[in-house]
Amino acid sequence: MRYIWALLVSVLFLISCDDGDIIVDSFNFDTAQVQKCTTSNTLYKISDNEALVFVTPESSFPNETQTETISIGGGNSITYRKYSADVLTSSVCETPTQTVTEEWNCIGGDIEIKSTPIYDTTNPTKIIAYNHAITFKNLIFQAPGKQIVYDTYAFGNYRTDVLDLAFNFTSPDEVLTCSNNNLIFKYNSNKVLLFDIDKTTLFQNVVTTPGNPRTALINTTNNKVIYRVYNGGLNQNFFCSSITPSTPTLTEEWIADNGVTDVSGIIRVVTEATTDPNTFKHTLYLYKTTFRKGIYYYSPNPEGDYKFGTYFTTL
Repeated sequence: MRYIWALLVSVLFLISCDDGDIIVDSFNFDTAQVQKCTTSNTLYKISDNEALVFVTPESSFPNETQTETISIGGGNSITYRKYSADVLTSSVCETPTQTVTEEWNCIGGDIEIKSTPIYDTTNPTKIIAYNHAITFKNLIFQAPGKQIVYDTYAFGNYRTDVLDLAFNFTSPDEVLTCSNNNLIFKYNSNKVLLFDIDKTTLFQNVVTTPGNPRTALINTTNNKVIYRVYNGGLNQNFFCSSITPSTPTLTEEWIADNGVTDVSGIIRVVTEATTDPNTFKHTLYLYKTTFRKGIYYYSPNPEGDYKFGTYFTTL
Protein backbone atom coordinates (compact mmCIF):
# COMPACT_ATOMS: atom_id res chain seq x y z
CA MET A 1 0.00 0.00 0.00
CA ARG A 2 2.87 2.38 0.84
CA TYR A 3 4.44 1.67 -2.53
CA ILE A 4 1.19 2.46 -4.37
CA TRP A 5 0.77 5.69 -2.40
CA ALA A 6 4.36 6.80 -3.13
CA LEU A 7 3.89 6.03 -6.81
CA LEU A 8 0.67 8.06 -6.90
CA VAL A 9 2.37 11.05 -5.23
CA SER A 10 5.23 10.89 -7.76
CA VAL A 11 2.81 10.86 -10.70
CA LEU A 12 0.88 13.82 -9.29
CA PHE A 13 4.17 15.72 -8.77
CA LEU A 14 5.24 15.17 -12.37
CA ILE A 15 1.86 16.29 -13.65
CA SER A 16 1.95 19.44 -11.50
CA CYS A 17 5.45 20.28 -12.73
CA ASP A 18 4.39 19.87 -16.34
CA ASP A 19 1.38 22.17 -15.92
CA GLY A 20 3.06 24.66 -13.57
CA ASP A 21 5.31 27.65 -14.01
CA ILE A 22 8.77 26.13 -13.45
CA ILE A 23 10.32 23.48 -15.66
CA VAL A 24 13.84 22.12 -15.40
CA ASP A 25 15.27 21.91 -18.89
CA SER A 26 18.69 21.83 -20.56
CA PHE A 27 20.29 23.38 -23.61
CA ASN A 28 22.06 21.40 -26.29
CA PHE A 29 25.10 23.50 -27.23
CA ASP A 30 27.73 21.08 -25.94
CA THR A 31 29.70 20.89 -29.20
CA ALA A 32 29.23 24.54 -30.21
CA GLN A 33 32.05 27.05 -29.83
CA VAL A 34 31.71 30.45 -28.21
CA GLN A 35 31.83 33.17 -30.88
CA LYS A 36 31.86 36.98 -30.68
CA CYS A 37 30.20 39.61 -32.83
CA THR A 38 32.73 41.94 -34.45
CA THR A 39 30.76 45.13 -33.84
CA SER A 40 29.35 44.60 -30.34
CA ASN A 41 30.04 42.97 -26.97
CA THR A 42 27.92 39.95 -27.83
CA LEU A 43 29.01 36.34 -27.32
CA TYR A 44 26.93 33.52 -28.71
CA LYS A 45 26.70 29.81 -29.46
CA ILE A 46 24.83 28.31 -32.41
CA SER A 47 23.45 24.81 -32.85
CA ASP A 48 21.42 24.30 -36.04
CA ASN A 49 18.35 26.56 -35.64
CA GLU A 50 19.10 27.54 -32.01
CA ALA A 51 21.21 30.33 -30.55
CA LEU A 52 22.29 31.17 -27.00
CA VAL A 53 23.29 34.84 -26.74
CA PHE A 54 25.26 36.46 -23.90
CA VAL A 55 25.70 40.24 -23.88
CA THR A 56 28.11 41.86 -21.41
CA PRO A 57 30.57 44.79 -21.39
CA GLU A 58 34.09 43.99 -22.58
CA SER A 59 35.27 44.99 -19.10
CA SER A 60 33.83 41.68 -17.85
CA PHE A 61 36.89 40.02 -19.40
CA PRO A 62 39.94 41.70 -17.84
CA ASN A 63 43.40 40.65 -18.89
CA GLU A 64 44.34 39.59 -15.38
CA THR A 65 44.07 36.46 -13.25
CA GLN A 66 40.83 36.55 -11.29
CA THR A 67 37.40 34.98 -10.75
CA GLU A 68 34.49 37.39 -10.93
CA THR A 69 30.73 36.93 -10.51
CA ILE A 70 28.34 39.33 -12.21
CA SER A 71 24.55 39.36 -12.10
CA ILE A 72 21.89 39.50 -14.79
CA GLY A 73 20.86 43.10 -15.46
CA GLY A 74 22.85 46.31 -15.77
CA GLY A 75 24.12 45.52 -19.27
CA ASN A 76 24.38 41.74 -18.71
CA SER A 77 21.77 39.66 -20.51
CA ILE A 78 21.27 36.06 -21.68
CA THR A 79 18.76 35.08 -24.35
CA TYR A 80 17.85 31.77 -25.96
CA ARG A 81 16.29 31.86 -29.43
CA LYS A 82 14.92 29.29 -31.82
CA TYR A 83 14.78 30.27 -35.50
CA SER A 84 12.78 29.04 -38.48
CA ALA A 85 15.99 27.80 -40.15
CA ASP A 86 19.66 27.22 -39.32
CA VAL A 87 20.97 30.35 -37.64
CA LEU A 88 23.02 32.87 -39.60
CA THR A 89 25.58 35.01 -37.78
CA SER A 90 23.98 38.13 -39.26
CA SER A 91 20.72 37.30 -37.47
CA VAL A 92 22.54 37.35 -34.12
CA CYS A 93 24.98 40.22 -34.63
CA GLU A 94 23.19 42.49 -37.09
CA THR A 95 19.63 43.21 -38.18
CA PRO A 96 17.77 39.87 -37.94
CA THR A 97 16.95 38.37 -41.33
CA GLN A 98 15.39 35.17 -40.00
CA THR A 99 12.16 34.51 -38.17
CA VAL A 100 12.43 33.83 -34.43
CA THR A 101 9.92 31.13 -33.55
CA GLU A 102 10.65 31.07 -29.82
CA GLU A 103 12.57 33.28 -27.39
CA TRP A 104 13.49 32.91 -23.71
CA ASN A 105 14.78 35.90 -21.77
CA CYS A 106 16.84 35.40 -18.63
CA ILE A 107 15.26 37.30 -15.72
CA GLY A 108 17.64 36.31 -12.92
CA GLY A 109 20.89 34.58 -12.07
CA ASP A 110 24.66 35.03 -12.05
CA ILE A 111 27.57 34.62 -14.42
CA GLU A 112 30.91 33.40 -13.10
CA ILE A 113 33.96 34.31 -15.20
CA LYS A 114 37.29 32.71 -14.33
CA SER A 115 40.19 34.44 -16.11
CA THR A 116 43.58 32.73 -16.44
CA PRO A 117 46.69 33.61 -18.49
CA ILE A 118 47.84 31.88 -21.68
CA TYR A 119 51.61 31.87 -22.14
CA ASP A 120 53.71 32.00 -25.29
CA THR A 121 54.89 28.48 -26.18
CA THR A 122 58.33 29.82 -27.10
CA ASN A 123 58.60 32.15 -24.10
CA PRO A 124 56.91 30.60 -21.05
CA THR A 125 57.13 33.86 -19.06
CA LYS A 126 55.31 35.97 -21.66
CA ILE A 127 51.53 36.24 -21.39
CA ILE A 128 49.97 36.48 -24.86
CA ALA A 129 46.27 36.08 -24.00
CA TYR A 130 43.74 35.24 -21.31
CA ASN A 131 41.15 32.48 -21.25
CA HIS A 132 37.80 33.33 -19.67
CA ALA A 133 35.79 30.28 -18.57
CA ILE A 134 32.13 31.37 -18.43
CA THR A 135 29.61 29.53 -16.23
CA PHE A 136 25.96 30.46 -15.78
CA LYS A 137 24.49 29.83 -12.33
CA ASN A 138 20.95 29.81 -10.91
CA LEU A 139 19.43 31.16 -14.13
CA ILE A 140 15.72 31.66 -14.59
CA PHE A 141 14.42 32.05 -18.15
CA GLN A 142 10.99 33.46 -18.89
CA ALA A 143 9.63 31.52 -21.85
CA PRO A 144 6.16 31.51 -23.42
CA GLY A 145 3.87 30.06 -20.76
CA LYS A 146 6.65 28.73 -18.55
CA GLN A 147 9.85 29.40 -16.66
CA ILE A 148 13.01 27.37 -17.24
CA VAL A 149 15.56 26.99 -14.46
CA TYR A 150 19.27 26.17 -14.68
CA ASP A 151 21.33 25.42 -11.61
CA THR A 152 24.66 25.44 -13.46
CA TYR A 153 25.45 25.68 -17.16
CA ALA A 154 28.98 25.88 -18.59
CA PHE A 155 28.66 28.37 -21.45
CA GLY A 156 32.25 27.93 -22.62
CA ASN A 157 35.58 29.69 -23.06
CA TYR A 158 36.31 33.11 -24.52
CA ARG A 159 39.82 34.30 -25.30
CA THR A 160 41.11 37.87 -25.21
CA ASP A 161 44.52 38.52 -26.73
CA VAL A 162 47.00 40.76 -24.97
CA LEU A 163 47.52 43.69 -27.31
CA ASP A 164 51.13 44.74 -27.83
CA LEU A 165 51.26 48.51 -28.00
CA ALA A 166 55.04 48.47 -28.22
CA PHE A 167 55.72 50.06 -24.84
CA ASN A 168 59.41 50.36 -25.70
CA PHE A 169 60.25 53.02 -23.16
CA THR A 170 62.90 51.24 -21.10
CA SER A 171 65.90 52.98 -22.63
CA PRO A 172 67.15 55.48 -21.71
CA ASP A 173 66.18 55.00 -18.09
CA GLU A 174 65.81 58.69 -17.21
CA VAL A 175 62.51 60.34 -18.06
CA LEU A 176 62.09 63.70 -19.79
CA THR A 177 60.37 66.74 -18.27
CA CYS A 178 59.31 70.24 -19.14
CA SER A 179 59.98 73.33 -17.04
CA ASN A 180 56.70 75.00 -17.99
CA ASN A 181 54.23 72.18 -17.25
CA ASN A 182 53.75 69.00 -15.19
CA LEU A 183 54.51 66.56 -18.00
CA ILE A 184 56.89 63.66 -17.50
CA PHE A 185 57.37 61.50 -20.57
CA LYS A 186 59.37 59.23 -22.79
CA TYR A 187 59.03 58.97 -26.54
CA ASN A 188 60.21 56.38 -29.02
CA SER A 189 60.01 57.50 -32.65
CA ASN A 190 56.31 58.38 -33.08
CA LYS A 191 55.03 56.93 -29.76
CA VAL A 192 54.96 58.58 -26.34
CA LEU A 193 53.94 57.69 -22.79
CA LEU A 194 52.87 60.84 -20.95
CA PHE A 195 52.37 61.48 -17.23
CA ASP A 196 50.55 64.71 -16.34
CA ILE A 197 50.97 64.47 -12.58
CA ASP A 198 51.50 66.42 -9.38
CA LYS A 199 55.30 66.49 -9.25
CA THR A 200 55.45 68.22 -5.87
CA THR A 201 53.49 65.48 -4.10
CA LEU A 202 55.04 62.46 -5.79
CA PHE A 203 58.68 63.55 -5.96
CA GLN A 204 59.47 64.70 -2.46
CA ASN A 205 63.10 64.87 -1.37
CA VAL A 206 62.51 62.24 1.30
CA VAL A 207 63.75 58.66 1.01
CA THR A 208 60.92 56.08 1.02
CA THR A 209 61.22 53.00 3.21
CA PRO A 210 61.56 49.56 1.52
CA GLY A 211 58.18 48.16 0.50
CA ASN A 212 56.40 51.49 1.07
CA PRO A 213 56.55 53.56 -2.11
CA ARG A 214 54.90 56.94 -2.40
CA THR A 215 51.62 56.42 -4.28
CA ALA A 216 48.87 58.25 -6.14
CA LEU A 217 45.80 57.01 -7.95
CA ILE A 218 45.52 57.66 -11.65
CA ASN A 219 42.64 60.00 -12.46
CA THR A 220 41.61 62.40 -15.19
CA THR A 221 42.04 65.51 -13.02
CA ASN A 222 45.60 65.77 -11.73
CA ASN A 223 47.25 62.39 -12.31
CA LYS A 224 46.62 61.52 -15.95
CA VAL A 225 48.59 58.85 -17.82
CA ILE A 226 48.22 58.66 -21.60
CA TYR A 227 49.77 56.65 -24.43
CA ARG A 228 49.77 58.34 -27.84
CA VAL A 229 50.81 57.55 -31.39
CA TYR A 230 51.53 60.27 -33.97
CA ASN A 231 51.95 60.19 -37.73
CA GLY A 232 55.55 61.38 -37.59
CA GLY A 233 58.67 61.55 -35.45
CA LEU A 234 58.65 63.33 -32.08
CA ASN A 235 61.10 65.42 -30.06
CA GLN A 236 61.18 66.95 -26.59
CA ASN A 237 60.20 70.42 -27.80
CA PHE A 238 56.93 69.06 -29.16
CA PHE A 239 55.67 68.50 -25.60
CA CYS A 240 57.34 71.47 -23.93
CA SER A 241 56.26 74.17 -26.37
CA SER A 242 53.73 76.64 -25.01
CA ILE A 243 51.78 76.15 -28.25
CA THR A 244 51.55 72.56 -29.46
CA PRO A 245 53.02 72.26 -32.98
CA SER A 246 50.58 71.38 -35.76
CA THR A 247 52.70 68.46 -36.93
CA PRO A 248 52.99 65.57 -36.41
CA THR A 249 49.31 64.90 -35.79
CA LEU A 250 47.77 62.54 -33.25
CA THR A 251 46.52 59.26 -34.75
CA GLU A 252 45.85 57.12 -31.67
CA GLU A 253 45.25 57.75 -27.97
CA TRP A 254 44.92 55.29 -25.06
CA ILE A 255 43.94 56.72 -21.67
CA ALA A 256 44.75 54.95 -18.40
CA ASP A 257 41.76 53.88 -16.30
CA ASN A 258 41.12 55.64 -13.01
CA GLY A 259 42.85 53.93 -10.13
CA VAL A 260 41.29 51.90 -7.35
CA THR A 261 42.90 52.12 -3.92
CA ASP A 262 45.22 49.15 -3.22
CA VAL A 263 43.92 47.38 -6.35
CA SER A 264 44.94 48.90 -9.69
CA GLY A 265 45.79 52.06 -11.60
CA ILE A 266 48.37 53.21 -9.06
CA ILE A 267 51.42 55.41 -9.66
CA ARG A 268 54.26 54.27 -7.41
CA VAL A 269 57.42 56.22 -6.65
CA VAL A 270 60.47 54.84 -4.85
CA THR A 271 62.80 57.58 -3.65
CA GLU A 272 66.48 56.87 -2.89
CA ALA A 273 69.44 58.92 -1.80
CA THR A 274 72.40 59.38 -4.16
CA THR A 275 76.10 60.02 -3.65
CA ASP A 276 75.24 63.71 -3.82
CA PRO A 277 73.43 64.54 -0.54
CA ASN A 278 71.46 67.24 -2.36
CA THR A 279 70.15 64.94 -5.11
CA PHE A 280 67.42 62.31 -4.90
CA LYS A 281 66.58 59.54 -7.34
CA HIS A 282 62.91 58.70 -7.92
CA THR A 283 61.94 55.51 -9.75
CA LEU A 284 58.49 55.67 -11.29
CA TYR A 285 56.21 52.61 -11.68
CA LEU A 286 52.70 51.89 -12.90
CA TYR A 287 50.92 49.20 -10.90
CA LYS A 288 48.30 47.06 -12.71
CA THR A 289 47.47 49.90 -15.06
CA THR A 290 45.05 49.45 -17.96
CA PHE A 291 45.00 51.76 -20.98
CA ARG A 292 41.75 51.97 -22.91
CA LYS A 293 40.64 53.08 -26.37
CA GLY A 294 36.97 52.39 -27.01
CA ILE A 295 36.26 48.72 -26.28
CA TYR A 296 39.96 47.85 -26.55
CA TYR A 297 42.33 47.84 -23.62
CA TYR A 298 45.96 47.07 -22.88
CA SER A 299 48.13 46.66 -19.81
CA PRO A 300 51.95 46.68 -19.96
CA ASN A 301 51.94 44.40 -16.89
CA PRO A 302 48.48 43.23 -15.75
CA GLU A 303 49.97 41.26 -12.85
CA GLY A 304 52.12 43.93 -11.23
CA ASP A 305 54.51 46.86 -11.76
CA TYR A 306 55.65 48.38 -15.03
CA LYS A 307 58.84 50.37 -14.52
CA PHE A 308 58.65 53.63 -16.43
CA GLY A 309 61.94 55.25 -15.49
CA THR A 310 63.87 57.47 -13.12
CA TYR A 311 63.59 61.15 -12.28
CA PHE A 312 66.08 63.24 -10.27
CA THR A 313 65.37 66.20 -7.99
CA THR A 314 67.65 68.46 -5.97
CA LEU A 315 67.28 70.35 -2.72
